[in-house]
Amino acid sequence: MENDERINMDVKKAKSLGYTIFWFGIFASLLYRWFYVNETLMNTLDIFLVWVIASLVQFFTLAVSGIPITYPVSMNQKEQLYFILLVPLFSGLLAVMISFFFKLVDGFNYLLLVFGRAYFSTLFLFIFYKTILYFWERKNIE
Repeated sequence: MENDERINMDVKKAKSLGYTIFWFGIFASLLYRWFYVNETLMNTLDIFLVWVIASLVQFFTLAVSGIPITYPVSMNQKEQLYFILLVPLFSGLLAVMISFFFKLVDGFNYLLLVFGRAYFSTLFLFIFYKTILYFWERKNIE
């Protein structure tokens, strides 16, 4: 059997779908075990590390390949800047809402800390991604 381009594309689609189900499945399993079964991070550390490493490998592979952070949606520079500033804001608000939902609130300072950690960690990852992308474009486009 020859290497047919159609077959190669179908194999890549299947692997991509399998990875996506794997990635979200592990994340859902972690959330279930943390919040419903009340297991600690130390009990699920092995699964958590596999999930984090897979996420980081995908993150850095996309950045090193020169794929924009908003792929597959095409955005101009101004829209990407809004995306980079608004998504961390959303992640901070989501972290605060999760804290409220699971009644982890100890006061306003705690909520501010939760918001700040989520916001700045997401912002750091996006800025890091854009920095890698900037150097990729400089190397390969100029």
